Amino acid sequence: MERLLLTKKKTIRVNEDTWIVLFEERIDFSPGQFVMLETPKLVRKPFVLGYWEDHTAISVQVKGKGTKWIVEEAEKIKGHGPLGNGFEKPGKGLLIISPTCLTMAEALRKKMNVDVLVGSRTPFQIPLEHETAVGDEEFLRKLSSTGEYDWYLVSGSRGMEKVCWEHLRGKEVYFSLEEYMGCGIGACKSCAVFTKEGVKHVCTDGPIFRGDELCWS
Repeated sequence: MERLLLTKKKTIRVNEDTWIVLFEERIDFSPGQFVMLETPKLVRKPFVLGYWEDHTAISVQVKGKGTKWIVEEAEKIKGHGPLGNGFEKPGKGLLIISPTCLTMAEALRKKMNVDVLVGSRTPFQIPLEHETAVGDEEFLRKLSSTGEYDWYLVSGSRGMEKVCWEHLRGKEVYFSLEEYMGCGIGACKSCAVFTKEGVKHVCTDGPIFRGDELCWS
């Protein structure tokens, strides 16, 4: 893990509330790992690492003042990382994601054989080379029409996770979990999740878990 000072290169709007943020610096990371970034009030936020236009990049959904600052105002951003465990699988996989994971998809595509399905509640404002679905009805229709894959990786909202788990039950499915965390190194314990093997933490045990390892009740 390294201390980071990232220089924002540019932002690209993906849909109503999500942007891709590109950085000048390159970070050596494995697909699935994340970085903790600081905002002006020193509130650190986790963002999964990825690529866009061959630059290190993150996807940011603007939810409050911190994420709005990263997208609209920040020039230099402090942080630390990469954190968490990387993910790599042989065989053909399907990545099912929300727009907040588009940059992670590019990181996985560099190392693995994956197709990508992107589900969004609002229309896309840039062209994407992936399969896309806007709205719940279209997402469910495309999810039901996907072919068979060796494994599946889901990264999106709680609602998307539950729908995919119900639809793909019995298959080899992984979930990249998003939980609130303050440190990213296992000290604050705020990213605890219940698993069949007891309490685990998204930052140090994840962020990617097998679906049949998680408690879904």
